[in-house]
Parts: sequence; structure tokens; C-alpha cells
Amino acid sequence: MRRHLCTQLLPRLRTRGCTPQLLAPYTSFRASLRFQSSNAPSRTAQGADDLKSRFVAIERVGGRECHISWSEEEGSSGVRKEWRDIAAVDPEDGKIAAPTNSLVGQISSWFGQMVLPTNYPHSVHRSYLPFHILQFFESTVATITSVLCNQALLTSVGVSAEGSVFGAVAVQWIIKDGAGEVAKLFFIRRFSPYFDSHPKTFTLFGEVMGCLGSGLQIATLLIAPSPGNFLLCAAGGNIFKIVGNAIWFTTHIKFMRYFSEQGNTGDVAAKDESQSSIAQLVGYASGISLLAVSHTAPYLYAIFAFAVPVHLAMTAYMMRVATFELLTLPRVSCLAQEYVTRGQVPSLGELDAAHRTGLFGEFYKDKADRWLTLAPRVGDVLDAGTELERVRWQICAGVFEDDRYLLFPRGRNVSVFFHPDAANDDMLCAIYHAALVRDALIKREASSMDVPPAEGHSEPMDTDSQAALKLILADTGARAERDFEAFREALEAREWRTDELCYADHGHRVTWAHDG
Repeated sequence: MRRHLCTQLLPRLRTRGCTPQLLAPYTSFRASLRFQSSNAPSRTAQGADDLKSRFVAIERVGGRECHISWSEEEGSSGVRKEWRDIAAVDPEDGKIAAPTNSLVGQISSWFGQMVLPTNYPHSVHRSYLPFHILQFFESTVATITSVLCNQALLTSVGVSAEGSVFGAVAVQWIIKDGAGEVAKLFFIRRFSPYFDSHPKTFTLFGEVMGCLGSGLQIATLLIAPSPGNFLLCAAGGNIFKIVGNAIWFTTHIKFMRYFSEQGNTGDVAAKDESQSSIAQLVGYASGISLLAVSHTAPYLYAIFAFAVPVHLAMTAYMMRVATFELLTLPRVSCLAQEYVTRGQVPSLGELDAAHRTGLFGEFYKDKADRWLTLAPRVGDVLDAGTELERVRWQICAGVFEDDRYLLFPRGRNVSVFFHPDAANDDMLCAIYHAALVRDALIKREASSMDVPPAEGHSEPMDTDSQAALKLILADTGARAERDFEAFREALEAREWRTDELCYADHGHRVTWAHDG
């Protein structure tokens, strides 16, 4: 379906270092746009020369598409957004359907962001869907069996309540666990992209949540015993613990892959399970020994107050000693700058010794270092909708209309948009190109004493500034095409992992066309 839509929208795609893909000419897009404007029920039919909106980009967000255009109404400029359900496109006729923003499309998009991987189905293997459908029913049946077993075990020791089913201890236990599972769904939907970009930070955060959950569950000793109070503390504590366990599980998968240097991920993961089992057995024995001394609340809280700081300190030190040469966004932006300005790439040890990045290399040390933004929302970058932004976008779209990425510089900051077909090498090349653009803009500013226009500035760019920006983008593009392989080889020579970029990918992919 995406292929049919792109055939309508984009010119022939020429890529740097990638296999070319043929797409329909840009004139086909203009014809489609005229067809759309004359047939959409909410618009008045008009010729191409009288269009009141000009195409900017088509952005894919959560299984839907946001069509963004420049709008001119009574002399004022701005950005217009139209949401469309991808299912509304008719690939057989090669037509673009009228704009739709149905409630079903919004709900399916929201739910898809919760349960499906980013950029599904293009980001997973073809067997992903049937496998996980079967896994869903398998887990459902297993959970039913677990509920019945829990009730049988609790009844056998005489703790089951008489009366309605909701009075059963097993049901109260299920409600406690269910609250945690619901909270986990919303947490994962909101933060799952950051598990790839900030795995160490979220591992530590997950352990903190687990400790908070344990403290809340121990608080059941301090309140009056009742089903309501039990559910309040037990369910509340379980929410923190289940979310923390989910974080640990997802980030731990990445650690196992990084630890396995000979393709032995299964063996490394299995031995990790063995180590965890031994640690749990030792913990069980130690916990029983401590309980043999006393069961009082002050005694239990004293042990808890001692164990939690030790636990978190060990976790933080674990994250420090796990030295993976990952290209996080702060690191790769720094490395690209170093290569552009000095022709060298520092190693992980050198980068950490220089304190160029923040915690675990997953954060910027200073706010001024945040010059690079990857795959943002188009509406967030073109938020002002001024004439300055319009001219700058048209220049960038003209330079990058045949590429798999688009650079949009503002001052000394550069935003990078990715085409749906962009691969890892395209993204890495875009970062290197962005560093070249930033360096060229800084040098031009220093030589001419120009002051970069402030964000939201409404004055148009003069002819010289437009020509200078176009020349910088074109010249740096030629240099990026020529030197990118050398940059990647320099990274690999210092043992950086170039097969993966660790940034918070929310799945925003954009197609664009040059209007001019």
C-alpha cells in the first residue's frame, strides 16, 4: 500500500550509496494534487495556479498519514495539516482518496502504537504477525490455568473467602496483578522508543520503580487489615514492580545481544538465567533466615532501608562497567563534529575521559550541545509557519528531493527528516552531512559576522542568503557522498557499532517534494 502511495507522491529516488528505487515523476504528484483538490468534498474545485495550499510533506505517524501544506488566507501564512487513514487510499485506481480523520482510524492508530513495533510491518520479519497471534492465545490459556491453580492452592491452605466470586482471595490477587498489567500497557506505549536510546538509564529507573513498589507493599503492615486496604497497597506496589520488571526485561535483551560477540546470544542468555536462579536461591535462604529473627514492621523496614541503597548502587555501577560502543545520539553528534573539524574519531574511552557527554553517554552534557534532532515531527519544526520557514523548506526540499533524508538547518541547529525507505547507512550519512552543514554555517557566520535569524522570525530570506544556503547544502552533500565511507571506517576502526543508531525513534517518516 505504501508503495502505491509513494508512486503517486515522489520523483525518481536517487540515493547515496544505496540501490535506486524508481518512483513516478513529480508531475504525477502535481496531477494527483489537482485531482485531490477538485474532488475533496470540503474544497472548491480550482486550477493548479489558484491553489491556496502548497504541498510540504506527508508524514507517517502511528499507522496514519498527516498531509502538511502551506496555507495562505487573507495574506497570512501558516501550516495546514490533514490526517488521512492509509486504508482510505485506493491502490488499484492509483487515486488519492478524500481527507479522512475517522474515529476508527484514530483509535486503531493509538492502539497500534501501544501493541505494535515502531514502523510495523516494515520493521519486523514477515512471520511476526502469525507468531504473535498464536502467542496471544497461548498466553490467554496459560493465564486461565494460572488463575485456577492459584485459587486451588489458596483454598488448600484455608485462606479462601466464602461468598461471591469477588470475595475470593485469588480474585483479589488477580486484581492486584491486573492493575499492574494495565499500567504497563500505557507506560510502554509512552516510553518504549527510549528503551533503545537510553537502555542504561531506563534499567536504573526500572530498579527504582521496583524498590518503590516493594516499599508500598511492605506498607500493608502499617494499615488496618481489610480487602480494600490490601488492594490499595498491594495493587499500587505491584504497578511499580510490574513496570520495573518490564523495563528490565526489554533492556536486558539488548544487553545480552551486546555481550554476545560470537553469535552466541542464546547461550549467553541461558547462562544469565542460571546465574539469576542461583542468586534467587541465595536470596530466598537469606530472606528466610532474616524472617526467623523477627516479623515486626520496624525490623522489616530497617532491613528494607539498608537493602534498597545497596541495590540501587550496584545497579548504577553495573551500568557504568557495561561499556558498549553504542552510537547514542549525544555520542554520534559529538563524533561527527570531531571528524569534520579534526579528521579523527575518538574512542569510547577517550570520549568518556573528555566528559563530552552526560550520564552513560545517553544524555548531552550541556544544553548547547543539542544541535542535532533526528526524525522530528514536521509540525514541530515548522511550528511558526512564517515566510522564512517556507523559503528555507523549499530550498531544502529542492536540494534533497531525490535523497532518503532531508536536512533543515535553523541557526546552528539541524533537524533531520527520514524517508520511509531510509536505512541505517542513510541515517548515519545524514548525521555526517548535518555535521558538515553545521560547520559550514558556523564558518560563514564567523567570516561575515552574520547573526542567524531567530526562530519565528517572519522576514523573508534575501536572495544572497538563499543562494548561500543552497550552495552550502549542495557542497556539503557532495562532500558527504564522497567521504562518508571514510567516516564509517574511522568509526569502525575505533570499535564503534555502526550497525545501529540508538536514538528515540517514534516512527516518524516523511515524503517530500520540491515546489518551485
